[in-house]
Amino acid sequence: MRVRGTVIDLETVGDFDGCFPPGDPRHYADMRPTIFGYISGGELVQYCAEGERDLHEVKEIMRSSLLVLEEPFFALNTSFEGCIIENVCGLQPFFVDVRGGIRGSKWGIRQGLGLPTYDDPFQGDGSRCMLEWRQGNYGDCMKHNRACLLIERDIHEYSLGLTK
Repeated sequence: MRVRGTVIDLETVGDFDGCFPPGDPRHYADMRPTIFGYISGGELVQYCAEGERDLHEVKEIMRSSLLVLEEPFFALNTSFEGCIIENVCGLQPFFVDVRGGIRGSKWGIRQGLGLPTYDDPFQGDGSRCMLEWRQGNYGDCMKHNRACLLIERDIHEYSLGLTK
């Protein structure tokens, strides 16, 4: 059985603004998406900016894709994805947390459910992905984003009772 909707995961560069709470888009005003990844209709798709010059292109791809991707949208950190999209694309998509009633961090839930790491070179550390992207290590950043998407999909399916 295929789950309807789209799982979205973003990788970014920039700093959080601690003057605002995490649910406030201003908390993410300096963040720019470097990788836009999603799973929809059983297909995993990723777009990666290869350097600062490509950031605008990822923004445009993200905006046009979000207008046609199947809803509902799912993410593990719904405030992060939602606020980044609002700031960068001017859209306010509604996100559903992939965890359902499960609580905890992505990596902790993954481990607790016995899910694979999907060969994440950063072992769930998104801040390391940011640093590596700045160094031009786009391949490992894409692997990290892929792993995040697959883990979030698996958590979502588990929360719906589709997998045990």
